[in-house]
Amino acid sequence: MGTLKKILALLAAVLLALSLWELAQRYFILSPSYQTGKTPQDYGVAFKVDWLPVPQAEGGGLVHAWWLPAESSTAPAVLFLHGNDSTLHTDIDLILSLRRLGLAVMAIDYRGYGDGAWYLPSQHSVYADARVAWQAFKQRSPEASKHLVYGHSLGGAIAMDMAAVSLGVDGVIVDGGFLSVADIAKSYTASWLPFDALIRHDFSSYSKLAAIAAPKLFIHCSGDDVVPMALGERLYQLSSRPKAKLFMQGGDHDACYRRDEAAWQRALDRVIKY
Repeated sequence: MGTLKKILALLAAVLLALSLWELAQRYFILSPSYQTGKTPQDYGVAFKVDWLPVPQAEGGGLVHAWWLPAESSTAPAVLFLHGNDSTLHTDIDLILSLRRLGLAVMAIDYRGYGDGAWYLPSQHSVYADARVAWQAFKQRSPEASKHLVYGHSLGGAIAMDMAAVSLGVDGVIVDGGFLSVADIAKSYTASWLPFDALIRHDFSSYSKLAAIAAPKLFIHCSGDDVVPMALGERLYQLSSRPKAKLFMQGGDHDACYRRDEAAWQRALDRVIKY
């Protein structure tokens, strides 16, 4: 019995360690944020608040969304997906910049972010939230000439997952993107470390790139201290055509588009008109 008790105790310790590792990944990789602040109304921009129901099969709950209609119902429309440690409020400048291009914009907070209820998100849950939002987005903009998705940072990986499995994606913009969280971890440490095996919430896009037939635009700044530009270049190189890139010197991770907003606008225009 002594040996059996030791084995059971060891198994219990292993299961506890695995559970803690799972929770740690979800917390640190997804970094849910409850930051709040200004809304489009504070800038004189009309918008509507939506709460999109998530099916019970996907855990239930609500996805918080902003809908910023364009002046014309036939204007191109874009679904904006923010990254980790961000919310609708922290990324409002980028959201409004997209709206100033004449686009209709839907932007969301995944469950566990922003004004939503407490929830510890996972890779699976944010993928599900984006797909729920895509369906609502298409219903909101049935006459739009194009339906695009713009993902920033971790939102870029979510955008690529959605574009690989969802119908009607006319263009994908990935801002500050990467191929996997493991690649980022290796870039900060050593390439031989087994992060691929250790990280379950890896947000890997390797197997999805071939399934994304829509035109793709990759945006990156050399001053990005979160995702090295070399990882963005690798993502671009491995992606299928049609594709384009806007890689700029300087800038940073959170507001690369500000480095040259005119070039950013021209690059988006090319994707929209492709």
